[in-house]
Order: sequence, then structure tokens, then C-alpha cells
Amino acid sequence: MKFVSFTAVLVICGFSPGATIEVPGDFSSIQEALANCQTTDTVLVSPGTYTENIVWPDIADLVLISEMGPAQTIIDGDSSGTVIALLSAVVDTSTVIEGFTIRNGAADQGGGIRCSLSSPLITGNIIEDCFAVFDGGGLYCVNSSVIIDDNIIRDNSVGIPISSDGSSKDLTTGGGIRLAGTGAGAVISNNTISDNYCTYYGGGLASSRDALITGNHIINNISDWFGGGFYHLNASGTVLRENLISGNSSNWGGGIMLQGGHLTISRCDILDNEGDGLHIYYGSLTADSSAFLRNTGDGIGTGGGKGSGSRGVSVHHCNIVDNDGFGIRSSNSWLTFDATLNWWGDASGPGGVGPGSGDEVSIYVEYDPWLTYTGISEESGGSPSGTPFFAHLPNPVRSSTTLILEGGGRAGVRVLDLSGREVASLYDGVLSGPRSIRWDPSGLTTGMYFICIIQGDDVSSARVTIIR
Repeated sequence: MKFVSFTAVLVICGFSPGATIEVPGDFSSIQEALANCQTTDTVLVSPGTYTENIVWPDIADLVLISEMGPAQTIIDGDSSGTVIALLSAVVDTSTVIEGFTIRNGAADQGGGIRCSLSSPLITGNIIEDCFAVFDGGGLYCVNSSVIIDDNIIRDNSVGIPISSDGSSKDLTTGGGIRLAGTGAGAVISNNTISDNYCTYYGGGLASSRDALITGNHIINNISDWFGGGFYHLNASGTVLRENLISGNSSNWGGGIMLQGGHLTISRCDILDNEGDGLHIYYGSLTADSSAFLRNTGDGIGTGGGKGSGSRGVSVHHCNIVDNDGFGIRSSNSWLTFDATLNWWGDASGPGGVGPGSGDEVSIYVEYDPWLTYTGISEESGGSPSGTPFFAHLPNPVRSSTTLILEGGGRAGVRVLDLSGREVASLYDGVLSGPRSIRWDPSGLTTGMYFICIIQGDDVSSARVTIIR
């Protein structure tokens, strides 16, 4: 086994030693601690409620993490502004916010968290009961390549409810999350986005930029107008993959509203929404290996006379079953759906203009040939081989824990302290699939460490905080 020097590991991975600053041990407030940080420092926050409206400093590579997790560590905005605002372009995904309940923010944009030009990693938080007047009740991210992973985003809202006579229609967006602007794609992964509300566009999530949206539960969100679960506007590279979009409601597109651009949907479950599972106002769509089930409107629908710019809709290897309206409806002669090789709930094929007794299809839908069994995936899932990576890496680590290492080939896993000194060797061998590694950090003190995977001259690393 060949290893590079451990000092080189830190350089290769872009890390250098930093201090751990404790709140309230070293500073009484989170804002004060951040203001006294240097690059690569960690702010470790003890349990408690901190009433603050934090403005992130113009410093890269900071970690803000709680000692005991979001249930015991609360940052409360007191309804007097955004709870955490990150407004500097030097902030990238080496900046981490982890382990807090972020609540009671109130602002024009971004009640809970606002990222403008900044692109942090936001992970392991609860973001709740925040409000924005216009955009992003929970989070508002503009010109930001943010990563929002493994959070609970719930009970946030945008806008004042539309008046019953329709005279009040502020163009509000994103009850839970709003993505806007340009730049490299954002990532929204493994979150629960639930019970959020928006008066207009996107109860759970609204996006007008390229993004990978994967592994989320987008459930029980409400929009008074477009896109109860997800609203998509004009982006060309948005991918929905392996999401559950269920129990959402809206006037148009209970599950999803597509308004412009191109949307790719793969291996998603879009079910039990009030209204259409997916409504196409205009834009193009590629959908495969997904389920459109039990929606109270159409599984996939369009409205008459809407969006003559819509072109290129293909839906294959999907289960389209038990929707109250059509399984697929195209209401316009200029928009023919390519919807072959789908399962419609019965081997005889779709009903409506189709010959069978499954979910109905309208005219302008090409459905033949159809599947005579439930839809199958065109691509297999599973973990990539060849390059090892951590499928599960808890952070912070408080006691003995299990790491899941995936990939293939010979690899070593080492734990380093901030000086680059090896403090533990966790694995040295050949991978041929997932492997569980038990790690007991009882001999180490509280602070930041690096877990490094070393394969030949290639090194990857992740930061973890040990709390004793």
C-alpha cells in the first residue's frame, strides 16, 4: 500500500489547521464567535436558544456546528430579520452550517437562511416557522451553488394569502426553498420539505435555475396558485431524481408545475397530490421510471390553449395508475406526447382514446406500444465502483459509530488531526462493494479531525467534529 505524506493529504484536500471556538465558552453569541474567526476555524455551539440575526463574515472555510444537534440548539430570529445571511462570494461549500433549529426568521427574502453569491453546505438542520414577504420562506438562494442536504424544512411560508376576489396576487415564490439567479447547479438532496405554504409559485420548492434535486420527501405543501410541491421556471438543466412528491396541493400542478425550460424526472414517486401530479403550462419534459399515482387531477396534464412554446415531451417506463383525471392529457394539437412503453394499470392498455381499461389518455398522446406489466427502469441504480467514498459519515461523532465505505479497489482509511498526524487507522484492504467500518473515537479529544480515503496517489477527505 502506497501512501502520500499526511501533510500533503491536508494540502491536496485544501485543508489547513484551524481553531475550535466555543459558544458560550469563548464568546457569548454566535455572531461574536464568527466575527473572531480565521479561515478553517470551527465554531462549536453548546445547547441552548440563541436569539440572533447572524450576518456571516467575509471569511472562507468556516464550520458552524452544534454540540448536541438541532433538538437542543436553536437559533431564533425573533421575527426581526433573516436568521442567517451569507452575502459573500468567498463562501463556498467548504463553509458548513450543521446541527441547528433555525426558526422565527422574517424578511422580504429568505426568512430562515439567505445565500446571495455564497454557496455553503447546509446540512442536518431543522428550518421551521420562518416567513418571507416575497421569496423563500425557509431559504432563499440567489446566484448560489448551495448544497442543501439532510435537513427538515417545515412550516415556513411566503406571502399574505390571496384575497378571495383575486385582487391580491403578489408574485411570491418558494414557501420552503427558493432557488434563483445563475451559476453552476445547486444541489437539494435528502431533505424532508413539508407543510410549507406559498401564495403563488411553489409551496415546497420553487426554482428558476439549474439544480439537482434528489432523494427528498416533498410532502403536504400548499400553493394557492402554481406548484404545490415544486414549481419549475425556465431552467434548462434541472433534474428531479428519486424524490417522493406526495400530498401537496395547488390550483395548477398539485405535485409539480412546469413553466418553461426543460425538466428531467427520473425514478420519482408523484402520488396522492390534490390536482395534477404534473401540470405542463409550457416547456419540455423527459420522464422515465417514475410513478404518477392517485392524483386527484391528471397524472400528467396540460390546459387548453396554454403555452404554445411547449415542445418535446417524452414519458417512458412509468407507472401511470389510478389518477382521477386522465393518466396523460394533451389539450393542444401542437403538443403531442411521446408516451410509449408505460404501464397504465391494466395489460389491455390505457383507456380514453386508448383501447384498454387502464388510466385514460387524451388525443395528441402517442401511447402504443404500452407495457403489459409495471414500469421498469431504463437504468440500474447502485453505487459506483472504482473510486471509494463514504455512503454514510456521521458528523459530529460523539461515541462509537459505523461508517459505510463504498466503491472498489485497494484503499486505506486514516484519521488525522489538524497537524496532519495520523491518530487512527480504520481500514486497509481491497473493496468489492459496501463495507461497514466501526470507529470508536474514545481516545480522542473534542475538536476537528479529517477522515481520509487514500487509493494510490489519490486522496479524498472529509472533516468531522468529535465531541467528548
